[in-house]
Amino acid sequence: MSGRALRWLLSQAAAGVRPQAGARLTIVRHHRVYADGERRLYHLGVSETILARQLEACARARLLPVTVREGCDWLRLGEPGRRIAFSFDDGYADNVTRALPILERFGARATFYLTAGLMETRRAPWWDELAHALENAVVAAAAVTLGGFELALECSTAAGRAVALRTLLPLLRVPPAEQRARLDTLRDALGVTAPPPCEFAQWTAARALVEAGMEAGAHTMTHPFLSLLPPAEQLQELAASATLIRDRLGATVTGVAYPNGDHDAHTIDAARAAGFAYAVSTRAGDCVPGAPRWSLPRRALPEGACTGPGGRFSEHMMVAELNGAFDWLRGNRARAAS
Repeated sequence: MSGRALRWLLSQAAAGVRPQAGARLTIVRHHRVYADGERRLYHLGVSETILARQLEACARARLLPVTVREGCDWLRLGEPGRRIAFSFDDGYADNVTRALPILERFGARATFYLTAGLMETRRAPWWDELAHALENAVVAAAAVTLGGFELALECSTAAGRAVALRTLLPLLRVPPAEQRARLDTLRDALGVTAPPPCEFAQWTAARALVEAGMEAGAHTMTHPFLSLLPPAEQLQELAASATLIRDRLGATVTGVAYPNGDHDAHTIDAARAAGFAYAVSTRAGDCVPGAPRWSLPRRALPEGACTGPGGRFSEHMMVAELNGAFDWLRGNRARAAS
């Protein structure tokens, strides 16, 4: 039985389970919003229809999403109840063209964490460069050595490219200079010369988010794995991103999202030194009064987390995800893989 089918079955049994009492803030983590039917090699987000169905379910539960900053302000009051905040990482243009109109249709708000340096220089992030290289390879197959691993990559079929992507992603979780060298080696082996397009929003477009009452947050300058950087470089990545967003959008920037959730004690010190009021990670969980402000958990809500067998939206699955019903299942899998 697939993991999705198992979660769908379990969600039916968990439908009547009430979430924990007290004050609780659930922060949802999103990335891209695709046109219906659009499929990418590296599919990092939800479709327009799925996002709308998620917001419909929130509206029925009288839990229309707020910004993360609003949720944190409410949580500090310590009043019993629950709030849900939506967040979108990276700063893709489809956040403006697709996510924003859907949020406004429902009267919801959200926080958008922007990779300021890449938006400024119009450079694609490393994972988009990886996908672009695989999709535009001029050879059907290639042998390449990365990080001491000898790899045989098959790029002539969609299935082969998907396998190559899964193989290569963990090998690019390295410091920036080494990551650049590995991407260059890969591009050479695949015969790719054209640079990948930058699909992040232009600053003029991103301004619409702030004008609509959304929160603009920082997501570093270049989206590195922060724990792999020296403390001074971590501080530069965090502080400079907030400054650039303020300059370009005229926004108050009080929050930051750690890229890939990656952080260490130096990162938290840097976030505090940079003047952020809070920081969010990718660790699954809910925020409660007294939670550490510079490492707040978030819950991912991709399509697979709220669509059952056959790809149909399942409100039961979505609610179960938001209530943490499957945390134990993912925890068991993580321990088995470690």
